[in-house]
Amino acid sequence: MDRQNTYGEYLSQVGMRYNKLSDDEKDMLRAIRGTQQGNVLSKVLGTELALADMGRKRTPTAAPKRRGLATR
Repeated sequence: MDRQNTYGEYLSQVGMRYNKLSDDEKDMLRAIRGTQQGNVLSKVLGTELALADMGRKRTPTAAPKRRGLATR
Protein backbone atom coordinates (compact mmCIF):
# COMPACT_ATOMS: atom_id res chain seq x y z
CA MET A 1 0.00 0.00 0.00
CA ASP A 2 1.27 3.47 -0.85
CA ARG A 3 2.46 5.34 2.24
CA GLN A 4 1.00 8.68 1.10
CA ASN A 5 -2.36 7.03 0.39
CA THR A 6 -2.36 5.40 3.83
CA TYR A 7 -1.56 8.70 5.54
CA GLY A 8 -4.32 10.43 3.57
CA GLU A 9 -6.78 7.80 4.72
CA TYR A 10 -5.64 8.33 8.31
CA LEU A 11 -6.20 12.08 8.06
CA SER A 12 -9.62 11.44 6.56
CA GLN A 13 -10.54 9.10 9.42
CA VAL A 14 -9.39 11.65 12.00
CA GLY A 15 -11.58 14.27 10.33
CA MET A 16 -14.57 11.91 10.37
CA ARG A 17 -14.00 11.13 14.06
CA TYR A 18 -13.83 14.84 14.83
CA ASN A 19 -17.10 15.44 12.99
CA LYS A 20 -18.76 12.78 15.15
CA LEU A 21 -17.83 14.58 18.38
CA SER A 22 -20.53 16.43 20.27
CA ASP A 23 -20.46 20.22 20.26
CA ASP A 24 -19.25 20.19 23.86
CA GLU A 25 -16.35 17.90 22.97
CA LYS A 26 -15.43 20.12 20.00
CA ASP A 27 -15.51 23.15 22.29
CA MET A 28 -13.11 21.38 24.68
CA LEU A 29 -10.66 20.83 21.85
CA ARG A 30 -10.99 24.44 20.69
CA ALA A 31 -10.40 25.67 24.24
CA ILE A 32 -6.96 24.06 24.49
CA ARG A 33 -5.58 25.76 21.37
CA GLY A 34 -2.60 27.86 22.31
CA THR A 35 -2.34 26.36 25.81
CA GLN A 36 0.54 24.22 27.02
CA GLN A 37 -1.61 21.11 26.64
CA GLY A 38 -2.62 22.09 23.14
CA ASN A 39 0.99 22.75 22.14
CA VAL A 40 2.05 19.32 23.41
CA LEU A 41 -0.77 17.66 21.47
CA SER A 42 0.29 19.57 18.35
CA LYS A 43 3.83 18.27 18.74
CA VAL A 44 2.60 14.69 19.13
CA LEU A 45 -0.03 14.77 16.37
CA GLY A 46 2.16 16.63 13.89
CA THR A 47 1.78 19.82 11.95
CA GLU A 48 -0.74 18.37 9.50
CA LEU A 49 -3.28 17.79 12.26
CA ALA A 50 -2.24 20.81 14.27
CA LEU A 51 -2.91 23.04 11.28
CA ALA A 52 -6.09 21.24 10.29
CA ASP A 53 -9.23 23.28 10.13
CA MET A 54 -11.06 21.03 12.54
CA GLY A 55 -13.91 23.11 13.77
CA ARG A 56 -12.14 26.41 13.58
CA LYS A 57 -14.75 29.09 13.49
CA ARG A 58 -13.86 31.57 10.79
CA THR A 59 -15.05 35.11 10.81
CA PRO A 60 -15.86 36.49 7.39
CA THR A 61 -13.47 39.12 6.19
CA ALA A 62 -14.45 42.23 4.32
CA ALA A 63 -14.06 42.15 0.56
CA PRO A 64 -10.92 43.95 -0.56
CA LYS A 65 -11.48 47.47 -1.80
CA ARG A 66 -10.98 47.88 -5.50
CA ARG A 67 -8.60 50.54 -6.59
CA GLY A 68 -7.53 51.99 -9.88
CA LEU A 69 -9.19 52.93 -13.12
CA ALA A 70 -10.65 49.50 -13.75
CA THR A 71 -13.02 49.77 -10.77
CA ARG A 72 -15.26 52.37 -12.36
